[in-house]
Amino acid sequence: MDIVVQPPRTAQVGQTMPGSIIVRLKTTNADADDAIAESANLVAVAALVPDSGSSDSPDPNALNTLLAGRIFDTIHPFSDDEADGCIASMDMADPNGVGYMRFPELVIRQVGTYRIRITLIRMANPSSDPPAASTGSGLAVHVVDSNPVVVVNSGGPATSHNGKYMMATY
Repeated sequence: MDIVVQPPRTAQVGQTMPGSIIVRLKTTNADADDAIAESANLVAVAALVPDSGSSDSPDPNALNTLLAGRIFDTIHPFSDDEADGCIASMDMADPNGVGYMRFPELVIRQVGTYRIRITLIRMANPSSDPPAASTGSGLAVHVVDSNPVVVVNSGGPATSHNGKYMMATY
């Protein structure tokens, strides 16, 4: 799994980031049809993590409240042109390619330096796996982090955005 379209280097606090993060899923399975069939049990989740040199809180519960937008996606076959045609224009001809995930309209609600972590989760298959209640509801099978995103104010004092109102701190 790799990120083929990274987020912008900078973003405005509380504003939708331009473009979409696009992640390509590859497989080591020799049978491409099996890999594509298995992808129906996969879901990807975007989450915010502090950049390695950042002093921002590493608490995942706090960070989860700071990222908004479409943070979940399933695997789309490369023939699916949902990504406004940009998938067709990319070099996705990797022979181990299975599909892609797209994360548009992401918003970061606090100033800081972050990465967007994409976690691939295998959901329990009720026909062959034990019930989800006994296994958790899924298993993280792969993680990839984006390049850093520096989230800045649009001017004035330090601010954060609670989803509805800008909040200034002095």
